[in-house]
Amino acid sequence: MVNNPEPVFRNLADKFRPCYADDLAAVVDALQNGLSGTSATVSDYERDLGVYFDSPSAIAVSSGAAAISVALAAAGVGRGDEVVLTPTAPLCTVYPVIAAGAVPVFVDTRLDNFGADLVCLDGVLSRKTKAIVDIPMWGYPTPVDELHQFARARSVPLILDLAHAHGTKIHGRHLSTHCDLACFSTHERKILATGEGGFVLSNTQNLTERCRSYSRFGNLNGRDFGLNFKLGALPAALGRSRLAHLDAQLAQRRRNAQRLLAQLAHNNVSEAAVVSSGVPNYYALNLRLTFSNNRRFIEYLEARGIPSDIIRYGCRCLYEFPAVAPFARHCPNAEALLGDMTTIPVHPGLTDSDLDYIAEVINSYRE
Repeated sequence: MVNNPEPVFRNLADKFRPCYADDLAAVVDALQNGLSGTSATVSDYERDLGVYFDSPSAIAVSSGAAAISVALAAAGVGRGDEVVLTPTAPLCTVYPVIAAGAVPVFVDTRLDNFGADLVCLDGVLSRKTKAIVDIPMWGYPTPVDELHQFARARSVPLILDLAHAHGTKIHGRHLSTHCDLACFSTHERKILATGEGGFVLSNTQNLTERCRSYSRFGNLNGRDFGLNFKLGALPAALGRSRLAHLDAQLAQRRRNAQRLLAQLAHNNVSEAAVVSSGVPNYYALNLRLTFSNNRRFIEYLEARGIPSDIIRYGCRCLYEFPAVAPFARHCPNAEALLGDMTTIPVHPGLTDSDLDYIAEVINSYRE
């Protein structure tokens, strides 16, 4: 058993803050070409995002939460409307719903992944439902193709919160191609990192125009309401530079995950189920646990320098937080999923010896 070794790293952010050779040149160039959210630098970034994600358009915004606020507004969500979402999402997902004056309606997940259960979903839709939000956590795909068909048949817009899911695919396509609006974060902990920032992908011109208008004070026409959610030129320049390195980073994350998984030999630890034809981006490795006390195992790893988002963010169903408790609706599958898992970092900042150490610590655990 590994006994209290020195941690290999303190936390995910300290270990992996990528800086690419062309980052500085991109930022310096942006300094010469206007700094506002309407500069050519931002337009070029949006164009490149659209190309990478096979989307007709992209709207760069100031954060992932701003992306959700903009998408909700574009979908017509307002005071008293209902927005259906799974409770395994971060607080960052539900707060924009509440801020819009809408009512979050929680729907249970499937038994083995974070996607909305379609039978449960059918039972919570009402005439007040203005949008469905699905959240593929930690970069693991959910069956968004089935969900999109379901939503279309009921004429309800589907919004995907893909803050963790840059490069995650199903059936060979980006998850963002299976929805009406896709929201991304580019916070510094995300796979595409600009410090703060985000973007919205839309598949129709009408929704694109609504997103752009709302994020730019309603185009200041005095008729359409909006707020300022634009992304500035400097983070856009950084994003454009780093977008060129995204495929290489994803490949390294997948190699790291496979190296670690190949060494895991603990009967109570296995990778979370991956949906058919799905490819995770490995924002983090999601492990399913079957210990009598899963929390004790997570704390054992944490004490040995192997962090978990379960501890970092106090992950639990959203309605268990006081700020969201008024909207509580019991979701047993979701509660079980969060109670039986942990996350393991597999980012490119880890060396082979780091990954071997993680495997050794996990395999050495005894209840």
